[in-house]
Amino acid sequence: MTFNSMKLKPESGANRIKSADDAYTFMVHMRLSDQNKPHWQMARQALNNASASDASEIQAWRTFRAAAVAEGWLVE
Repeated sequence: MTFNSMKLKPESGANRIKSADDAYTFMVHMRLSDQNKPHWQMARQALNNASASDASEIQAWRTFRAAAVAEGWLVE
């Protein structure tokens, strides 16, 4: 399990993302207008492949984290 936990700001609609499954579930429940932003589309694609290997899971974590940063939702 290489998907490290990350804390999100309350305005994101989530508190903490602990796994690739949490990240995917979070994204499924996002508003469609947010889901259609390019950074979330890339994150969704990476999360779809996260279970293929450890490297894929690391890439999914990085891509999801970058999308959260782009929205200003990541708590450092």
